[in-house]
Amino acid sequence: TVQQIRLQFAHKLRTYHRHHTNHQAMLRLGSVLGRRQLAGKGAAATRTTKREMCGLLAAIDDVWTQRGGAAHDPNVPLLSDADSLRNTTKILYHRGPDGYQVSSGTVGNSTPTPARWSMGHTRLAIVDPSNRFADMPFNLEFPTEGGKKIVHLAANGEVYNHIEVYDECVKAGWETPKISGSDCESIAHAYAKFGGPKTAAMLDGMFAFVIFEEDAQTGKVKAFAARDPVGIKPLYYGRTKCSTSSDDAAAYIFSSELKALVGHCDPSTVVAIPPGHYWTPEEGLVCYYNPEWLRNDDYAPWEDESHNVTDDDVREAFSKAVKKRMMSDVDYGFFLSGGVDSCIVAHDLLPFWREERAAIGDDRPISTYTVGMENSPDVMAAKAMVDALGGEKHVQHNIRSFTPDEVFDLIPKIVYHMETYEAELIRSAIPNWLLAERAAQDVKMVLTGEGADELFAGYLYFQDAPSPRHAQNELRRIYGMLGNINLHRTDRMTMAHGLEARVPFLDTEFTRLAMSIDPARKMVDREAVLTNSRGREKTFLRELFEGPNDNGHSIPSPVLWRAKAMQCEGVGEDWVSILQRKVSSLVSDAEMADAHITYPVNTPHTKEELYYRRIYDENFHGLEHVVKPWEGGGRAMGAAWKSDMYTREGLKNTNLLSHSLQQKAAFSTTSSSSSRSFSTAAQSVEGPAVSIQNFDMEAYNAALESGYSDFEASLTLGGDDRSLIKTDVRTNKYHIKPVPIESTSVFRGSCTGNPPTQRGYDAAMELFAKLEGLEGKDLCSAVQAVYDDHRSRLSALLNLPEGTEVVLCPSGSDAEYIPIAIARALKGDDVHITNGITQLSEIGAGSAPAAVGKYFSTHVPLVGRLSGEREVLSGFENLGGITVSARDDEGNVVDAATEMDNFAEEAFARGAYPIIHGVFGGKTGLRDSKMAPSLEGGDKSLSVVDACQGRFSTDELHEWLNQDSLVLFTASKFYQAPPFCGAVLIPKGVADKLRGTPAPQPHTMFDAEGLGGFLTEKEMPPCLQSWGEMLGQERRSNVGLALRWEAGLAGMEALSHVPDDVRIAAVDNWAGTVSNMVNGEDNLDAWCTERSIVSIRVQKGDGWLSMSELRDLYRWMSMDVSGLVPDATEEEKEALSQSTYIGQPVHVSDSHAIVRIALGVESLVSYLDDTKTLQEDQAVVKKLAAIGKHFATLKDSGH
Repeated sequence: TVQQIRLQFAHKLRTYHRHHTNHQAMLRLGSVLGRRQLAGKGAAATRTTKREMCGLLAAIDDVWTQRGGAAHDPNVPLLSDADSLRNTTKILYHRGPDGYQVSSGTVGNSTPTPARWSMGHTRLAIVDPSNRFADMPFNLEFPTEGGKKIVHLAANGEVYNHIEVYDECVKAGWETPKISGSDCESIAHAYAKFGGPKTAAMLDGMFAFVIFEEDAQTGKVKAFAARDPVGIKPLYYGRTKCSTSSDDAAAYIFSSELKALVGHCDPSTVVAIPPGHYWTPEEGLVCYYNPEWLRNDDYAPWEDESHNVTDDDVREAFSKAVKKRMMSDVDYGFFLSGGVDSCIVAHDLLPFWREERAAIGDDRPISTYTVGMENSPDVMAAKAMVDALGGEKHVQHNIRSFTPDEVFDLIPKIVYHMETYEAELIRSAIPNWLLAERAAQDVKMVLTGEGADELFAGYLYFQDAPSPRHAQNELRRIYGMLGNINLHRTDRMTMAHGLEARVPFLDTEFTRLAMSIDPARKMVDREAVLTNSRGREKTFLRELFEGPNDNGHSIPSPVLWRAKAMQCEGVGEDWVSILQRKVSSLVSDAEMADAHITYPVNTPHTKEELYYRRIYDENFHGLEHVVKPWEGGGRAMGAAWKSDMYTREGLKNTNLLSHSLQQKAAFSTTSSSSSRSFSTAAQSVEGPAVSIQNFDMEAYNAALESGYSDFEASLTLGGDDRSLIKTDVRTNKYHIKPVPIESTSVFRGSCTGNPPTQRGYDAAMELFAKLEGLEGKDLCSAVQAVYDDHRSRLSALLNLPEGTEVVLCPSGSDAEYIPIAIARALKGDDVHITNGITQLSEIGAGSAPAAVGKYFSTHVPLVGRLSGEREVLSGFENLGGITVSARDDEGNVVDAATEMDNFAEEAFARGAYPIIHGVFGGKTGLRDSKMAPSLEGGDKSLSVVDACQGRFSTDELHEWLNQDSLVLFTASKFYQAPPFCGAVLIPKGVADKLRGTPAPQPHTMFDAEGLGGFLTEKEMPPCLQSWGEMLGQERRSNVGLALRWEAGLAGMEALSHVPDDVRIAAVDNWAGTVSNMVNGEDNLDAWCTERSIVSIRVQKGDGWLSMSELRDLYRWMSMDVSGLVPDATEEEKEALSQSTYIGQPVHVSDSHAIVRIALGVESLVSYLDDTKTLQEDQAVVKKLAAIGKHFATLKDSGH
């Protein structure tokens, strides 16, 4: 085989060099100067370092513009300091770990000293991987008529026609043989024979390269750099400044990424070499790739009757492009997004793959990779495509599922590798990072479907193109941006993980053919977009590949005709909105107001854009001009026509992306307006024991698909995204199931979220049986009676003072809307309301946005999945507020009480009405030092005590209510109800005022887009009867909330016989004992103990495990991981086998995060009766210590 021949040649070459050290003999093979020292001129000046890891880097003294006789600047570290050269190239380690070479020396005869040069290169070995002589930089000598040329080459990419290029050299009289099978070596030979411009034009592939040449006879020095026609591979250059008074450039520096230029170049000189251009010091940038279709505005070959491009021509050209990109001597795979483009690549690739493998007797399936959130359009379409290709027999399908929470910490790293602040690009780069990371575990190269949209009008805004000519010119425009946008992302995200991506759609010959097709065939019908039918975007392309491939496999119709989704949309319709809400919360209004001052170049227009820009500036300050963002903030905004499909924030109506392969939810998805559209009418379906309403269908179906019963599925209803079961892992986002844990497992995670206890499960099931068979009005009446009973029992269990009233809520987060609405009722809608939140990082992530009237989840309890762009609940607009962190960067507690006092005084001074929070028990149990009272019974200010953890005494609760504070409470923390169930306790003084007060204005506050999305009249107490009348216009019932409260009340009743003083003493004793257990382990530290929560940091070397590392630990705690650590002792393996559940990690300082052991009601009941609880705690601590000790091994396992 070709591979065997290459290996044999490499072996012979190595043997030859071992036994023949004569340099003249080496020259006849094209001597490798970087590996052997040249005899004669320049020998002493050429240095070689050992193989390490780096990236494409090159530098050379400027001998072209310097003044005669001027010495080269000695202060260019890349040319004068070997350590600087090595350290700088290590910055680019990620681009290729298979081969490393750094070379430096001098060239030419300039005076007073020759020009210095240096090059570094890493090799991601795809072709001839085992031949070390294929490593670059290539330092080659070639004979010429008058002497010889010395060529130094560093290149990045793949040259698919490298054999043909070398053959052309031979046909033209070239006699110097190649020394390796490397495709890039052909570049050096062609350059030496034909010169730079012709060489660049000859190459078919994706590439960026730099060449330094010396004519040994004349001493003339040349420099040449080039980038492929489309910009698949990147290349930047800049210049240093002389350290003397001269303004002449001291040196040119080149790199495949910006990060290696930082600190070496004058930022203002840094330039990205454009696609299809070459550079020389004499000419500057010159375009070498400028085909007629790209340069000629009037290009229209389809108007010539002799021009005939058939469908078969296009299919054949694409097949050639795919086959060409299979050139590899290592395993490869492909990215299968589930979009039509990647499916077409798969459709064509699979027959070639099977043919190729059959020839060598290898029947392994090809690996393919998909990324997405659960039930996302991409994931479900990709699954269908894999099945259509023959399933696991032919395709090893790897799905990288993700949740928004797990990727937010990655954003700074992704922006660093992306080297851009273009928002649309970064949104899609985040899932692309996860995809590449997963693929790189198995393969070194993948094929992708990138580029089809730029050839076949694939974006939805093309439906508004006024004419075929407009469409053609728009395709030319966005094709020209590929190197700055799509391909920029593809290169950076794959190469960040040592993975190469190839793009058959952007083959230059296929592109030429595609752009010669009559653009009338690419026009988009708006109606067809809405109906997923023929005439929609890329219909021409879809129809080309509608039939079976050579294996008889066809693309499934729902996949073939699904809507175009940019990757940031296809991975989950709500991903972009989740991302934008999160990052926007990290930018203040003041920062946004000063954005035009801080960033005068490409000024950010949204908080999302500013957040990315801030990270970019931290890494690449002064290089903002290098980024070429979309005009107007997005691809569609730069078109010659107006389209309402996109805004700066992305696709307006993500409902267009849904398709029949996804699990169906019965709520409305038909709106195309920019506001959220809901359908809230009850809808019964056949089968469930209790009538399932439309807003519950998604949660219900997900639980059923995961194997849970009707009752267990019902426990997840009427909540937000935190309650949804993820079908791939059968848990919610907290790794919790809607069933009790096994009796052999240990649960100490009551501070985060709880599976139902057996006691709570049985109580909720009993209630479920009573509701069985009810629907419509009967169900509403039954749930009303349940909630009345719940309020009565809760009042008794908490020993609430007479006149205290209770609002039941889906969670503690949406309970934050109630104080705002109460403030509106008390003060009217003409008084500015401002809300102060404390312990920002230690309260629920939804509390802060909810406190200013914003949505905090992708789902609303009585609506289902959100659609559209509205961020604020109807009627909750124009709220102000501040947030106070729980701790400073070093982990010290912030004086929240003083901050709240100052906040209140400032609000009073400007005539505003403050809502003042105090937290009594955050994620680590932290309590604010003061719970402020409501002033003048709520007429001047409103106090809110966040006691959602439920870790307080009766006396403490009474103290808050007696000072007219609203109290937020949940039964889903300490009392271990399943997630979630909340309540707002309204003190008598405030309740009395509300009793005679009409419902607050505007009444849209109670619509489905306001409080009506969260509450019905049934959850309202008597003092809010007027609210209930507004909420009761639709026949809805939150059955899931009723079941969860029933479970929570069962937990409260289990402890009701225990006096407060006995309970407090037991908790204190437990906390002290567990803290001692923790501190008894060498690698654990009981960092903070607050009542029934022990916060623990886990040692790693001289520091502590980070937040992201603790997320892995948190996941492993619930799993048997004993088999993944072969070096563990028997005692450690026993600990590692135990299934234990603890509290989620919390970021508490810049130096560390913590996990938590939290006592819940069931554990406390057990602790009061026997010693089993402490034995379980010991098991938890031992497992924490064992995971900490063997963390690296577990991480390497990939589990």
